[in-house]
Amino acid sequence: MLAPFALVSPHCSSGYTAPSSAALGDFLVQRAIQQQLYYNAQLGNEPMVHWLKRFRSHQHLDSFQRGEGRCGFPGTYSAAFDQLKTMPFTAYLEALGTEPDSSIEVSFVKPQRRLSARERANPFLNNQPPVIEVYDQPIIISKILTQLLNTADALVETWAFHFDEAERCDLERLANDRAEMKGLPSSLMLEHAELVKGGETAYSRLTGDEAMPLYGFDCRACDRFDTLRALSLLVDEVTALTPETAFDVAYLRREVAEDNADDGRDVNVNELLLKRRKARRAKFERGFVTGDDITKGEAARAAALSFLQNFCNEWVPKLVKGDARSSLVKGEYRHAPGMKEMRPEDAGVDAEEAFEELWEYADEGVQKMLGGEFVLPGVMGERLREIRAAVAAESKGTLLDLVAPELRKARIEYTDYVEADSDGLTTYERFHHQTKVDGSENETYSTAAIIAEMSID
Repeated sequence: MLAPFALVSPHCSSGYTAPSSAALGDFLVQRAIQQQLYYNAQLGNEPMVHWLKRFRSHQHLDSFQRGEGRCGFPGTYSAAFDQLKTMPFTAYLEALGTEPDSSIEVSFVKPQRRLSARERANPFLNNQPPVIEVYDQPIIISKILTQLLNTADALVETWAFHFDEAERCDLERLANDRAEMKGLPSSLMLEHAELVKGGETAYSRLTGDEAMPLYGFDCRACDRFDTLRALSLLVDEVTALTPETAFDVAYLRREVAEDNADDGRDVNVNELLLKRRKARRAKFERGFVTGDDITKGEAARAAALSFLQNFCNEWVPKLVKGDARSSLVKGEYRHAPGMKEMRPEDAGVDAEEAFEELWEYADEGVQKMLGGEFVLPGVMGERLREIRAAVAAESKGTLLDLVAPELRKARIEYTDYVEADSDGLTTYERFHHQTKVDGSENETYSTAAIIAEMSID
C-alpha cells in the first residue's frame, strides 16, 4: 500500500498537503449526499432537499443553479474536495444514524382550479386569494440513511470500476509514450472511437446506460484525486534523491544532447550555419552548471524540486477545484493549431490538462532556472502517470477494503436492514440480473455487432 506523503518537502513553500487515501471515503459520502440532493430536487421533494442539506450545515453541497421545483445542472454540484464538514465520513453516518425522527412544517400554495370563461368573468371568483395549506412532513431517519447508503454503495461499485479502467488506460498510454516507435491509429482504434462518440463505452456496459447523473463528473474527480496523490509521491521521490543518485532516474540527465542537425546544403553554407549554431549554443550554455557529477547531481535535484514547487503552486488549486463543464461542452471547443484554450485564471481543470502541460516539454529541459537543463518535465510526466496507475489500484483497494465495510456497518447498525434478506449482489449486478430475467437486454449484443449495425468501414 502507498502511504500518504506531504506534497511539499521542507525545501518548498507552497503549503499544500496531498489527501491521503482515507480521504476517499469522505469524498464518496460527499458525492452521495449531492447525488441524493439531485434526485430529491428532480422529484420535486423540496422538504427533503432542505432538510438533507441543512443537516450539519451542508448547504454548500447543493447546486448553485438550484431553484424551487428544479434541480441544477450536474456540473453545478461542486466536485471540489474536502467539503464534508463532519469528518471522517463514519462520524457523519453516525450522526445521521443517531439523529431522532422528527417532522417539519411545510406550507404550500394550493393550485387553483381552472376557471371557465364564464367564471373568469365573475370578479368574485376571478380575484380569490391563494389558498395556503400547511402539513407536517415526517422525517424518518432510517429511510433517509438507507437511501444515502444505497447511493454510496452504487458509488463504490462504479468508482472501483473506474479505478480499474484508469489504471489500465494509464499503463497503455505509458507503454506507448515510452516506445521508441509510437503506434499509429489502427482501424480498431478508429472503430472504438466511433463507439465512444456514440456512447458505447465500458462504462455504459457496466451501468446499462443508466449511470447516475453525477457519475461523469465523479470519474474526472477520481482522476484528480489520484493525480494529487501521485504528485505528492513524486515530490517525495525527488526529495529522497541524493547528489550521488540523482541521475539514476530517467527524468534527470547529466548532459544536454548535442544538436548535430544537417540542413543538406553545400559545405560553405553548412560551415556558416554550424558556426552560428555553436555561437547560439555557447550563449545558451553560459548559465549551465559545471563541475563534477556530485555538483551537477545536487543542482539537478534542487532544480527538480523547484520545478515541482512551481508546478504544484500553479496546478494544485486548479486540480482541487476541478472543471465544472461537461465532457460534451469541453469537446465543443476547437482551438487553432498550436494554440491553447483561453480560460479564467481561477478556473478549475481536470487531470489531463496537468499532464498535457508536462507533455508539451517533449525532450526539452526547463528554461531560466539554475540546473533546469538537467530536468526533463516530459519524462517526469511519464513517471507521474506511472505513479498514478499504482495510486488508482490503491484507491480501488481503499474503497473495497475500508469504505465499503464501514457503509455496511452503518447499514446494519442504524437502519432496518436484515442481512438474511440480502441477495449478495451489487447495485448494477442486480440491474443486469433483472434485465436478463426480464429479457430487456441482449447480452450477446457484442461490440462487433454494434459496429456492423453502425456500418463503420
